[in-house]
Amino acid sequence: MTISVNFVATKKMNSKIFTDIFRRFINRDDLHTVVSERPLEGFDIYHYHRPQMEKGELMPGAVVTVHHDVINDFDPFVDFEKFRPHYENAGHIICLNSNQAEYLASQGITQTTIIPHGYEDRLFRRRPLRRFSADYKIKIGFISKRYGRRVKGEVLLYEMLEGLSPERVEFVLVGEGRSQDAAYIREMGFECECFEFLPYRLFPKVYEEIDFLLVLSNAEGGPANIAEAVASGTPVLSRPVGIALDAVSDGVNGLYLSGEASENAEVIRRLADNEQGLFDTLMVGAHKQETAITWSQVIDRHIEVYEKVLAKPKSSAVKFEGVVPTL
Repeated sequence: MTISVNFVATKKMNSKIFTDIFRRFINRDDLHTVVSERPLEGFDIYHYHRPQMEKGELMPGAVVTVHHDVINDFDPFVDFEKFRPHYENAGHIICLNSNQAEYLASQGITQTTIIPHGYEDRLFRRRPLRRFSADYKIKIGFISKRYGRRVKGEVLLYEMLEGLSPERVEFVLVGEGRSQDAAYIREMGFECECFEFLPYRLFPKVYEEIDFLLVLSNAEGGPANIAEAVASGTPVLSRPVGIALDAVSDGVNGLYLSGEASENAEVIRRLADNEQGLFDTLMVGAHKQETAITWSQVIDRHIEVYEKVLAKPKSSAVKFEGVVPTL
């Protein structure tokens, strides 16, 4: 059985994340997928990704994905009350992490399934177990696009540099706009490699090279780089947000960081000195931990949700005027 799915983007906005997600679904033989700004007639499933921007009701039995942090993100664009009526009326809601599902449940919204971002198993492999060596600097990876609002924790990173030694720590930055941060890090005396535009097939080499992935965002739905790090056996140093809460076990395959720069710098100093064997403990834990799923498994779980929605009776469809051509 082939399920036809209309991914409703609502508004044409440049989003590499959405493009990557849609591309993975399009390549499946058991799905027929079309992306459009408004719902198109004749599809089995209508899957919305920006429901807060919908002026009318969602199509009956609609599926909605929560892409943002419903607790920690205070951007008016993602104010919960803009989503509430759509969440309440949706046939099913896909959450990226347990924090989202728990918050929605506290609001009386329980038709949820947790499906995190995945990783490409054809690319990412568990790297060889790494052991501490006192004769090299630990290498920290910071992997994300840079946004103008500096939502990925750049300010916190800059403050952390004050408490770190260039003799013990170096950085690898990956993502559009990261050359700006690399320049500042180098000015502070640290070695820093930077790749603004790196082909995705080369990302596994980054995780092989770094010792730790650093995630300093105040709010996250994902991010996908945590799944990639876990799949690679790379320990994660992260604020307790997004899928870190499900994929990272504090003290096992990573550490939860606070929003306080000096505390975080002290954690990294302890790793650089392997204090109480902390470096080795996290490397062993990351090598064993298997909390990430592949993109193929992600899509399989979506299909299970679609089948569940299709099994339910629907009310009559809501009529939308002015169909927009597919993206």
